[in-house]
Amino acid sequence: MKLQVVFYGGLKQTAGIKTETLDLPGDSLPVRELPGLLGERHPALLPRLGVVAYVVNDEIVGDDYVLRDGDEAGVLPPVSGG
Repeated sequence: MKLQVVFYGGLKQTAGIKTETLDLPGDSLPVRELPGLLGERHPALLPRLGVVAYVVNDEIVGDDYVLRDGDEAGVLPPVSGG
């Protein structure tokens, strides 16, 4: 399956790229497995992956969401404000 990953905010600088296409075996992947894959590819992201949010096709999703071929997964850093 092909999965497009988009890094937002400071994650883009940490990963060193804005977007990446992953060629993965199988036809689906639970979101909960995505941090491990991204951490292997971009070790500098490891400390930050425990607090990110994932957006798939413009919708925030939980760990149990199943990614499918052709999805776009955005990785969002925590946001604060007042």
